Amino acid sequence: MTSARDIVTKHVDAMKADADAEQIPGDVLGRIMFEQVLRIWRESRTLDDIRSELETAIEHLDPDEDFTFMRP
Repeated sequence: MTSARDIVTKHVDAMKADADAEQIPGDVLGRIMFEQVLRIWRESRTLDDIRSELETAIEHLDPDEDFTFMRP
């Protein structure tokens, strides 16, 4: 069974390859992808829900930081 993650990853990998071939910087590609994520979320989520999702993501940007539920 194919998961949603598998589908998205396949398309993102193909998009990145296309962008690399056209010399489109990753920063530009990321901004456009972020715009599209927000477009998709706004179709079914409230602004407060989106804000909460983004705040949680921001709080966990550092890959070396322990999550608050983890024991030291």
